Amino acid sequence: MKILSRYILKKCMLNTTMLLFAFAVIYTIVTAIPELGDVGKGNYTTLSMFVYLGALLPGYIYLLTPLAVLIGVMTTMLGLVKNSEYAIMRTSGISLKDITHVLAIFGIFFTFVTFALGEVIAPSASHFAKLYKLNKLNQQVSTELSSGVWSKDGEHSIINIKQINQNDSQNISGIQIFNFTENQQLQRYITADSGHYNSKEHAWELERVTVYNYVGYKIAITKPTNYSWPSTIDPSYFNVLVISPEDMPALGLIQYIRHLKTNNQATNRHEIALWSKLLYPIACISMAFIAIGFIPNNGRNINLSAKLFIGILIGITFFFSNKLIGYMAVLFDWNAILSATIPTVILFAAGWIVILKKEA
Repeated sequence: MKILSRYILKKCMLNTTMLLFAFAVIYTIVTAIPELGDVGKGNYTTLSMFVYLGALLPGYIYLLTPLAVLIGVMTTMLGLVKNSEYAIMRTSGISLKDITHVLAIFGIFFTFVTFALGEVIAPSASHFAKLYKLNKLNQQVSTELSSGVWSKDGEHSIINIKQINQNDSQNISGIQIFNFTENQQLQRYITADSGHYNSKEHAWELERVTVYNYVGYKIAITKPTNYSWPSTIDPSYFNVLVISPEDMPALGLIQYIRHLKTNNQATNRHEIALWSKLLYPIACISMAFIAIGFIPNNGRNINLSAKLFIGILIGITFFFSNKLIGYMAVLFDWNAILSATIPTVILFAAGWIVILKKEA
């Protein structure tokens, strides 16, 4: 059984890896088409475009790994059926349960691979890619407002930052801080030309500061030499301006959700992204189980191509339904946990049902 396990795993690994490579090439070509319009702007050359697309590849591979696992396992097992190897295995005493254990190990392996891609490699690569392109195009970190970044900072403060350093988010410039009383009256207005984050003190050290204190009908103006601004906003907060919540690691999402809750802001989209990030890798196990349902006992009078086509449709349906439910959940403010778990739970349940029916 150990020899057969290694044989099956080796074939599954080879087919899945080749599929991931093919998917990556196709996805890169499709993504490169709209990117050609930016070539020639600023310092964004053809070489820069390929560096940018290469940095996005880990994110693409992360999204397509469950689909590659499904097709890779199906291709392997249907190949064994076609060559009568599967029939020989079964007549030699290898049960469906034994094969299920082997494919479960394969699915678990790719679950860890997918989780590592989504938590470590893809977020860092996506962040680098976006900043790299902005630098080459001589653009600043984009925001929806031309006046810069606006955010709440605690219960009684609103901040505005005009510019964030692309290469080092610990440096910001054009800072405005509005402090209000509990009655929503302006109490203090602070402006600063620049600021640097002090990670030891968890505060921003502001330079060239002017403080306007509103006392009754009078305004007291001071210009302190040094001004420390303790804030709930740290440099990691600005990563959201570069990459979408879906591309952030789970730890970054948890920290940002905590910040939004502190400031009584909506967290639904980020909570959906968090739960999806945690549950999406499990789809690799479900895909391996679903593939078992398409394995006939022999290749005689069986349309193997049709079975493979149906399996691919199931994988693609999961991929797009997962995205669709996520978008609808944000639009209609659905429960974050249910919205993120429904596609994966349905797929996992379907996989177990398939195995139980095959064993019956």
